[in-house]
Parts: sequence; C-alpha cells; structure tokens
Amino acid sequence: MKDLLILCPTPRERRTLPRLAERIGVNLRFDEFGGDYFDDLLGENPALDMKPMDIAKLLDETVQRHYDDNLAGITSGVGYPGMSATAVLTERLDLPGPKPSPILLCEHKYYCRVKQSKIVPSATPEYHLIDPKNLKPIDKISMFPGFLKPVKSCMSKNAYRIKDRDELRQRAKESLLPELFILPFNDLVRLHTDWELNANYLLYEELLDGHQVSLEGFVYRGEVTVMGIIDAIMFPGTFSFKRFQYPSSLPQEILLRMEQIAATFIKGIGYDNAMFNMEMIYNPKKDTVHIIEINPKIASQFPDLFEKVDGSNSYEVMMRIALGMEPGFVRGHGQFRIAASCVLRTFDDQIVRQVPDQDNIKSVEDRFPGAMVQVIATKGKKLSDQLQDAHSYRYGLINMGADSEDDLVRDFENASKMLNYQLEPV
Repeated sequence: MKDLLILCPTPRERRTLPRLAERIGVNLRFDEFGGDYFDDLLGENPALDMKPMDIAKLLDETVQRHYDDNLAGITSGVGYPGMSATAVLTERLDLPGPKPSPILLCEHKYYCRVKQSKIVPSATPEYHLIDPKNLKPIDKISMFPGFLKPVKSCMSKNAYRIKDRDELRQRAKESLLPELFILPFNDLVRLHTDWELNANYLLYEELLDGHQVSLEGFVYRGEVTVMGIIDAIMFPGTFSFKRFQYPSSLPQEILLRMEQIAATFIKGIGYDNAMFNMEMIYNPKKDTVHIIEINPKIASQFPDLFEKVDGSNSYEVMMRIALGMEPGFVRGHGQFRIAASCVLRTFDDQIVRQVPDQDNIKSVEDRFPGAMVQVIATKGKKLSDQLQDAHSYRYGLINMGADSEDDLVRDFENASKMLNYQLEPV
C-alpha cells in the first residue's frame, strides 16, 4: 500500500480523506507543518508576540522526518503554506508534484497579474502596485471606485472596496497582513524565485462587476482539465458568499471561454501535476471575462459537490495526482442534477453559546439524503476569534444536492432551521 503525506490537514480533510484513501488503496500520513502558526495570526486578535517561523529550517526538518518513510507522494488542501511547502518537498524528495515557482507565482498576486497581462491580457483587469511605505504615487491614480487587497492574503482578509483616493490612502496604511504571516512567504520567494519584490505590498485593482464563478481544475503530466465551473452567489450588496452552486448557470459559450482562458494561463506558467482553482467573473453588459484570482490548490468546499453531480470526488483526484496516478475524473454519474455548498453566516460578531451535536447533525443528514453538515464555530468563543473574511462571520456549512435550484434553496432553509446553534451578540 502506498503512503501519501498530507501537509497542513484541515478538520474537513481528516474526516473526508480516509474514506477516499481506502477506496484507492492509500495509507495516509498527516503532518501539521507549522501547527496553528498561521491561523493564530489571522484572527481578530493576532498573536503578534510569537517567534517568527523559520520556514527553511522547517522544510529541512520535514525532509529529515520523512526521508526514510518511503513516501509515494505529498499534497495539501491548503495553498499557503501547504502547497507552497509541497512543491519544495516533492522536488527535494524526487516525488510527483508541481514546481515551486508556479505555485508561488499564483500566491503572489502582483507577479501573477503581471504574468496574466502577458499571457491572457483581455482577462486581466487594470491594476496598480501600492507600497504602504510610499503612498505618494496614489495621487496619480484616477481609477475609482476600485478594489484593494494585500499581495499575499488569505480568505479576503484586509480586502476592501475603495470609493475614493482618501479612502485608498487610509486603507493602504493598514491593509497588510501581519509581518509574521508574510515573512515565511517572503523567505520562499527569496529562495525559489528571482523576483525583486517580496509580498510587503498591496494591489489596487479595477472593480469588477458581473456573474462570479469559481473554476476548478487540475493538471496531470502537462494536460489541463477543467472539472467544472461553480456559481459563486453572494449576499446582496456584499463580497460574502451565500452559496457555491454547481454546475454554473452561465451559457455554454461563456463557460468555454473561461475554460480556454484558464488552460492558456495555467499552461503558460508551467503549472503541472496539481489542482488549481480560478475565480472569474463575466460581465454580460460588456461581454467580458476577467480573472479575479488564481489559487494553487483544491477548493475544499467543492469535492462533495462534484461527487453529488458527477460521481467523482475532487479530493480523490488530488490524491491520485500526488501519487502520479491517472486522475480518474468522470462526469455526469452523480445522484443529483445540482449541488451547492451553502454558508451559515452573520454580519455581526457573536458569541457561540451552543453548536449542533452529533445527534442533531445526524437528524439533518438523515432527513436530507446526501446532506453534509460542517460546524465551523467553536462553543464559548466569539466568531471573530476564528479565521473569517473581512466583512462577515461564518459559523457553518451545509452541502446539499437536489434536482432543481428551488428544491435546493428550500431544503437549505429547512435544514438550517433544524441545526441547534445559539449565538448571542457581542
């Protein structure tokens, strides 16, 4: 039986992967690789007094720890540091995997935009690099409103819609993520690229409007495959996701354009032997498709959606590719016509007094066949104590399948009412 190392495993992966690994005859090993270091830096009260991570040393220690384990592959469901480290480790241990530079390129949002402008210029929005230590060039920017985000971020942290120059100047002073979070990434950039700029910068971009989607795909031995395109449905007037719904409702010709853009870019940067996710947006008034951002990893909310509709779980595809095996992805063999990952979310910080227990979760999953409930909140903590986006607070997910969108929305509303959450305003 082959051994596969999973770096930075999430609770979801610890629950989900063993079943899939058994299906393909794989023994899993888990390695926390840095533990809670990164999560502890992204909450409302980041632990800024901790010791900086020496990622080069951690990589050396990880190689030594697993050198004699006879591993057949390494992978991760997390982009940074998971896939960044995976690319370095597979190269050093001579295992199947992506090269470090394409992974780091996708993580460094400025250099990724530079590359996009050369390979897929029509899909690249206007953008400006901003140095928080020198805001004078902001005076020359005339593109308002716009969108500001860190060059290296996580889950839309410190990403903001900007209405005018004054707000841009103010936000630019405070939108970098903690230095302790960026430092290991900067070390990887220094060790594995020839770039002049690290990640201590911001990106100010054209504000994109339209139908947002998430494209999920993989590359295996140089061949790009788009598994599917998922609609990203927002809460009205926000940048916070309400649900991800598969398959997309966009016309086939638009989906094909998106697939072509994705394949052209991914091939153009030499990305290989790994999953990828690309957020894109279609503006029907202008008939334009733009790339929002590219993530060098699996989208961990989607594996179950593909299984429900296509009969293939993308976590299984991820593991097979990491082992150098044929991906084995099939289409149209699932139990449902559509599926969605629906978010339980509030826009006010709250204290979690109670979360659903296993009996409560089972009652929901028994009533709605195929439903999968994930509790994100932790009893006794504020929602803001956990990793959240910049604008709202998730406390749970419900993945469901259905034969129509109406059935899906109705079932989600009924299922969410059954879950015994108790939240109190802070």
